[in-house]
Parts: sequence; C-alpha cells; structure tokens
Amino acid sequence: GAGAEGFSFSGLASGGAGGKAWPSAQQLVAAVPVRPFEFNTQPQKVAVGSRKNVQENRGLVPKPYATGEDAEFFLFKGVVSDNEVAEIVTSGVKALSALISTGRAREPDATDGRPRFAAELAEFGRFDDRLAHVLGPLLEEALLPYIRSKYGCQTAALSSAVFRRFVPEERLFVPPHHEYGAFAVCSLGLQDRAAFTGGMFVQGSGRAFLDRRFLPIDRGDVCMHRWDLHHGVEVQEGTRFELLLFFSDSPQAVADGSSPWYFKAAEKGEASAQFGLAMSLLRQKDVEGAKIWLEKACAQDYPEALYVQAEWAWEPPAEFDIGSADAPRALQLLRRAAELGHGRSQCRLGGLLAAGVKGRVQQDTWEGKRLLRLAFEQDEPDAGFYLGAALLQEGDRDGATKLLAACAKGHPRACFQIAEMYREGHYQFAKDLPAALRYTKWAAHQGDPQAMSNLGHLLINGLGVVRDEAKAARLFRHSARLGAAEGQLNYGLALLRGSGGVKVDYQEALDWAQKSAAQGHALAHQQLPMFFNAAKNPNPPARSLPKSEAELRRLSVKDLGDVLRAEGIDFSDCVEKSELVARAALHLLGEEEPWDAAPEHTLLLEPPKKTREELLKQREQQQQQQQQQQAEKPEARPQPAAQPPQSPAPASPTAPSAAH
Repeated sequence: GAGAEGFSFSGLASGGAGGKAWPSAQQLVAAVPVRPFEFNTQPQKVAVGSRKNVQENRGLVPKPYATGEDAEFFLFKGVVSDNEVAEIVTSGVKALSALISTGRAREPDATDGRPRFAAELAEFGRFDDRLAHVLGPLLEEALLPYIRSKYGCQTAALSSAVFRRFVPEERLFVPPHHEYGAFAVCSLGLQDRAAFTGGMFVQGSGRAFLDRRFLPIDRGDVCMHRWDLHHGVEVQEGTRFELLLFFSDSPQAVADGSSPWYFKAAEKGEASAQFGLAMSLLRQKDVEGAKIWLEKACAQDYPEALYVQAEWAWEPPAEFDIGSADAPRALQLLRRAAELGHGRSQCRLGGLLAAGVKGRVQQDTWEGKRLLRLAFEQDEPDAGFYLGAALLQEGDRDGATKLLAACAKGHPRACFQIAEMYREGHYQFAKDLPAALRYTKWAAHQGDPQAMSNLGHLLINGLGVVRDEAKAARLFRHSARLGAAEGQLNYGLALLRGSGGVKVDYQEALDWAQKSAAQGHALAHQQLPMFFNAAKNPNPPARSLPKSEAELRRLSVKDLGDVLRAEGIDFSDCVEKSELVARAALHLLGEEEPWDAAPEHTLLLEPPKKTREELLKQREQQQQQQQQQQAEKPEARPQPAAQPPQSPAPASPTAPSAAH
C-alpha cells in the first residue's frame, strides 16, 4: 500500500487478526537443547609449541556419511593469554565495524550463501599489520609447531585468518558443515561462556536435536580439528566473537589455493576426500578434473556430492562450461540424497515440489511438505521458511511457528514475513510495531531487498523511528539495485522529489518507475503519468556539497547542521563549530558512501590507550588549569552592612549554545 508522501510499502496478502498472541522466536528457540559435549578420555598435559603444561582434551565425533568412522578434535585450555585475547578482540572489532559500516564484510558464506559478517585478518599467510605482533608469535611459537607435529606435516602453513561476530540482527547460526578448503582449522575462544548461550557445536549425524553437542570453549581456549569434523555455530542469546585460523599443508598450496592433501585418500576411494578434491579443483578452474572426482563421489552415494551435482544439473554455473540444464536428473539426484538423510537436499527438493515449477517440476504439495518436515527436524532454516509459507497458504496457522523457528536462526525472508505479521496483526499476532521494526532491520541488514524498502518507508515517514530521509533514500537505492519493485518505485519517488538530499533527476526517476511497473507493481503503473510529465522538464540545479575543509569552515553553524542532516550524518554529540567541521570532513570529503546506519548493530569499542607522553601532557594541562582557576579567585574582603531586601531582577534566559 501507499504510505505518507506516496512512498510504497510491501506487506502480506492476507491473514486473520486478533486472538491469542503467538510465542516470540526467543521463546521458541528455548526448545532447542544446548547440550555440552562430554569427553570420554581424561585430559592430558601437553606442550603446545613453547607453551607448556596446557590441558588437552581429545574428542571423537562420528562422521555423518561414513559408517563406523570418527573425526577427532582437540580442545586446549588457556593457550591464549588475556592480553592477547584483548588485543585480538579490539583490533578485530574495529576492522569488522569499519567494513560493515560501508556495506562490506557481507560476502556470501560458503555454507549457506548468506552474509558472512567477517573480516579477513590474514590472507595468503600474511597477517594484517595491526595484529601481526600478537598473532605472529602465537602462530610461530605455539600453534604451527603443534599442527606440524600432530598431523605429521612439517610444511603446514597458515592460509588465512577470519574474525567474525555473532550478534542480534546479523548472523546467529552457521549450519553444520565440513571445512573442505582447509588442511586444519583452529578456532580461538575470545569470551567467557557466560557471555552467550550456545557457541561452536559438533554433530555426528543429521539428527540435530539429538546429536548436536556444544563445545566448552572459554576465553583463551583453542579448538583444533581437520577438515572432516562436522561442526557449526549457533548463538541463541548474547554476543559471540571468534577468530578462525585456516591452514594448508604447504606454502605452495596457500599460494595457488589447492588442496593436495586429498589426493592419497581420494585415490584410495574415500568419498569425502573425492568430494573435497573436486571442490579444490573447481576453485582452481579445473572444471574437467572436478567433474571426474565429483562423479566418483556420486557413484559412492556421497550426499554432499549428489547435492552439488543436482544444483549443477538444475542451473549450470555461468562461469563454468558444465553443460545444459537437466531438470529430471537434478530431481533424481536430489531424491537420492534426500533418501540418504541429507537435510539440504530434503529442503531443496521439498521446496520445489511444494511450489512446483512451470514446465520443470509438477507440483506435489503432500510430498513437498513431507520432505520439508524431515529437513525441519534437521534444523534447516530454509525448510522452516518454505514449510511455514506452504502451511500459511493453506490457512494452517502452524506455519507461523515454523516461520518463527526459521526467524530465530536469522533467515532473512522469514524475518521479513514475521515483521509483516507483527505490523499488520495477521495470523493471531498482536500488532507490535517495535517487533516489526526489529525483524525488518534484521532482514534488511542481511540484504533482503524488500525489507530494505520497507525499512526506508518507516524511516521516511517516521513510523516508530526518528524520521531520517537520507537513510531512507540510501535504503531505497540499495533495494532498487537489488531488483525489488517496491524499492525501484520508492527510489524513483526520491529522485523525483529530491528526498534525503539526493540529486533530483527526472529521467532516472522515470527509468526506475518503469522498471517497477515492468514487474507488475500496481502503484507504479498508476503513477507513471506523473513521472512522464516530470521527465519533460529540465532537472533543477543540484545542491553542491563542500569540497574542502576551507569551504566547510566558511559555513555557519546552521548551514553545517543542514548539510550534515541532509546527508543523514549524526552530529548530536557535536557542540563547537570545529567539531561540526571535523565531522563533515570525515564523512563528506572523499569518503565512501556510508552503508545505511539504521540496521547496523552498535559496537562498543575500547578507547585507544594513551601513550606516556600524552598522559604527561594531559596532567600538565590539568595542573595549569587548576593554577589559573586559583589565580582568578577574588581575594576575601569584609562584607558590607546588611541592606534592605530588594526585588530581584529577572534573570535573562541563557542556554548553552549547542550545534544540534
């Protein structure tokens, strides 16, 4: 529907209102058990490189797709000192926050294709300069010698280091997976376990609710494992940071991105190694070699190989010459993997059957829902979303609980749907604008284009939030570029009116409105004549922004405030004109376009430590101020005789000047 100022808002088609409120996602997620992993062997005291008397716990986890085989991992207690942890967290948080605030660090994660929210602190074996002095000694003196000794590989080398965070309104869940691109992995614990519920888990089968076990990783602990460990991360409450170190078996493998450690096991017929080798060859653009090893893994019914082969058959990757699409073969491969209990295959096939694909897949809602329920029992967020949508279409309100369960895992489309239910009061949800805003932000932050447009609508109209046209216009632009019809129309309206400080451009506004109408957006069709009439006129002169600090200093306090406000830059903490100039220079002079700050999770950064010289200088300034204040105090004088009382003069109303 259309909101204030004509900006468009997308909602749900239908649903009942009123009645008893449904449980929140937080209430539902409590049903997922957080069981700790129990070590069956006694801990040993070992030397991790130069660090002596470290407690080592050895754990074994069944390999999900290899009967009778176990993957091992090691948990070392207190390997990393508190000072090292503090420096890693401080530098990692600053680096990641800087990336996220400009729209980066959202590369698709290999496990599920959703934004990673992670920063690379080392690439091709070289650490970022900010952390080399901390991680260099930890790696060279402790972790690397132990890995070389434990796994019998004297040429093992660091490949990369990734700092990532798990916070509300971002990523909270990494599905169980194997690290096929790594010879070995070290996960560093950077917080006490009391800071969050959940954490890293291991899982020996697809039965998530029975076999998922969480590792007791505390601050300073290190978990070390090979590529064959089936593991993931789930944070149910609180905030978690982690540093992941990935190793290859040689510097040459690091340089060319290869995985030669798979060759021996693959040639012996180990299906998981054949699949890992296929993925390695694919990263090196050796498509023919990858196809050969992938076929060998499929011949042994390795579920992950069947799933990848099915995806290639359904939609061949454009960058590889794999052949033409083959829907019947894709369905056959997915069905075989689903029969073997592979959750992602059950979810993918169930989604295709439940909805049907014209000319490719005949709709079978009963079988589709059956497979989606099996995948949902394996804790697949996509299954919760597709099953919930299918049930709600049939009028079954149990679909809302499935959506809530997917929402608790941070599924962006589920978050969008739940937000609309809270906003409109559908399916017995009590209307709750703050909850709707929270889930809209969560979906928008993960790149959902419809949620971006809706969040912009809330911001530009001040619905439950402080009105901010500049942020709204940026969200509309992101949404439009991602192809959402609502976002295209709203960005066209922003260009038409110059909302949020954007440059008025009638022709570009018409282009976006036409793109929205081409997708069948009814309101865009209705408003096209307005856009056509505006496009006949020349564009008004654009408002120019200051290009240098000298130009900023020439502006008055009011003009500086107007410029910052139009660009969506917060300056509520600025008091003096110099602070306004500094804030404007930071954001306007040659900087990248800021990412929408609305869905950004606030990070509390540790203040930078002052040097000895800065502390001495600060102390001298304080002493000078005290001496100056004492010198200005008037000397004590005899008090005059008491005078008759007089009416006090009215005090002039003065207020501290603030540039707000």
